[in-house]
Amino acid sequence: MKDSGSFGGQGVNVWLIAGWAILVLFGIGIIVAGLILFRGGQPQAEATQPVPTATSTPVVLPTVVPTHTPLPTATFMPPTSILPTAVPATATTPAAMVEASDKGVNVRSGPGTSFEEIGRLEPGQKAAVTGRYGDWWQIDYGGTPGWVADWVVTPYNTDSVAEVEPPASPIPSTAAPIPTKTPIPATPAPAECRGVVGDSFQVEGAPGPYPAGGEIKFHMWVTNKTGSDIEYKSLGVAVEETGQYQNSYSWSKLYANKQFYHQDHISIEQPGTYHLWLTIGFLDEYWCRLAGPVEVIIQ
Repeated sequence: MKDSGSFGGQGVNVWLIAGWAILVLFGIGIIVAGLILFRGGQPQAEATQPVPTATSTPVVLPTVVPTHTPLPTATFMPPTSILPTAVPATATTPAAMVEASDKGVNVRSGPGTSFEEIGRLEPGQKAAVTGRYGDWWQIDYGGTPGWVADWVVTPYNTDSVAEVEPPASPIPSTAAPIPTKTPIPATPAPAECRGVVGDSFQVEGAPGPYPAGGEIKFHMWVTNKTGSDIEYKSLGVAVEETGQYQNSYSWSKLYANKQFYHQDHISIEQPGTYHLWLTIGFLDEYWCRLAGPVEVIIQ
């Protein structure tokens, strides 16, 4: 009875060990089975046809090399005052005119007292100047050219007035000589002509011949060499052989240091050879020859 009890205790231990071993193996089996089931239950990835990929030729862009543009160097300018641009004013030439003296002025048809009176400017009355000739002003007298003497008017803005050709002298070419108290010198004497000098005396076509009674045209250039205006009674051409006188300009004056030019004509009726002199007569009846003689032949 005693031996059975020992075997019985050892048998219990064997079974305990065997039971634990079975449990361990069963657990391992469960784990392995679970792993197998898990892997078998995953869906297999469907085989897909590869999608052809479009092959494109890569475009090689040029490499842009950045360039450096230097900025302009600022130049220092000292500050200046900005002035407005001046707009040139339109030049306006004042109108040339003359004003009559306090006694009034006679208006004539030409530059000389030998021309007829065509009207009058009352004291202080003004008239527009359209030209000049020697010591006379050509004016607009109601639309008609008129002439007034410089010494009886006051001129304004007349520096640029042009010289104009005057009308023909109304004195006949065969006018009687002006009587003189002092004989005309036989030769030109500029020093004795009170500072008046005959610069030139020209007779067109001299010595001719010219037809009897025909026009003999002449030109004169006379200068007042003094510093004062000189008044005179007559300026013209005298015929030495006959005393005939062509009064070309009368009762006027020569401006200081100014040259005076005039043209006129004379006619000689009788055939022959004559000598012409340019002469001047002053207010006190003093006469002298300025230039000449010029020989002319009349047929």
